[in-house]
Amino acid sequence: MVTHDRPVLSEATGTTGAFTIPTRYRGDVLATMHATYADGGNAGQTSWTPYQEFNKAFSPDYPNGGIVLTPEFLSALRDGEPAKLVFHFYSGATVTYHVTKSGSTVTGSVS
Repeated sequence: MVTHDRPVLSEATGTTGAFTIPTRYRGDVLATMHATYADGGNAGQTSWTPYQEFNKAFSPDYPNGGIVLTPEFLSALRDGEPAKLVFHFYSGATVTYHVTKSGSTVTGSVS
């Protein structure tokens, strides 16, 4: 029997070269992520869709309890404008997270 609870993400600070969102998966598995700005525009390097490419923009790090946002994804974000990330999990759960890039500094918060 497989059981899970809603995943929990935590606040983080890092750089465009290394940013990981602390994540307690609680038995769930990451499926996808979409990223948008407050104006409705798509965020990230895949600009034609809000859904970002698995292992190109983000990837799970199950052993270390994190979701890694890649330097390519972070570098493509608008400076100083928060991006809303919605992580979708195989259970059907979603968790919203906000990241803001300011120069090479990246901060993340749960909403």
